[in-house]
Amino acid sequence: MAYKLKVLEAVAALREQGQGAVGAYLRKEGLYHSNIRYWEKLRDRGLLTRSQKGPREKSRDALLAENKQLRCKLEQSQKRLAKTELIVELQKKLSAIMDLDEPNSTVRSGAE
Repeated sequence: MAYKLKVLEAVAALREQGQGAVGAYLRKEGLYHSNIRYWEKLRDRGLLTRSQKGPREKSRDALLAENKQLRCKLEQSQKRLAKTELIVELQKKLSAIMDLDEPNSTVRSGAE
């Protein structure tokens, strides 16, 4: 948004110098006159202002805060995973100690 407003201000200033100056500026920026007309319409409707921030324009502080939050969640998830793996290993050892894995264990089938 800020870039578009900057371009519009530059074009307005160059219009006073003559049409050739605007064309040269637009070629340098890689823009078309249609871009300028469209952006001017948006600005006139109030849809193009400096205070608007798009979804891609996050501040550095917001990104750092989000990064810290995600790292914290990752650390919690890793701790939970380690606990879960420990519990599974204990269950395996307990099962082996109690001989629950053998087919001839004390559990009887219903077809005797």
